[in-house]
Amino acid sequence: MAAKKSGGSGVIDRAVAHFQNREVRVIEVPEWGDENGPLEVYVAPFTLREQTRLQKSSGNGADANVLADVLIMKALDSSGEKLFTLEDKQAIKDKVDATVLARVAADIMAVDPDAIEKN
Repeated sequence: MAAKKSGGSGVIDRAVAHFQNREVRVIEVPEWGDENGPLEVYVAPFTLREQTRLQKSSGNGADANVLADVLIMKALDSSGEKLFTLEDKQAIKDKVDATVLARVAADIMAVDPDAIEKN
């Protein structure tokens, strides 16, 4: 069977549309909240480029830099603006509760089993 050229079948368009229609998840972080309640961290799905960048920086996967990078890369506010910048990285690594950081980063990186079943 001969391979079809890209664009002829619209498969890439459907794949892109699928990704664009994925829902943004909300992660509540009570420890970082205020008098109005827990901080809500909005997380869009990972792109392949983002996953590759994290894998390259991870080495053994337990590096504190990776946890900080996940937070900087993916944590958004309700308007879609980044909650953290590269300038925050040192403070994240040195002055943030490691247990909370690890939990939030793990939640950001978590794959929703229901989403896998639907696809």
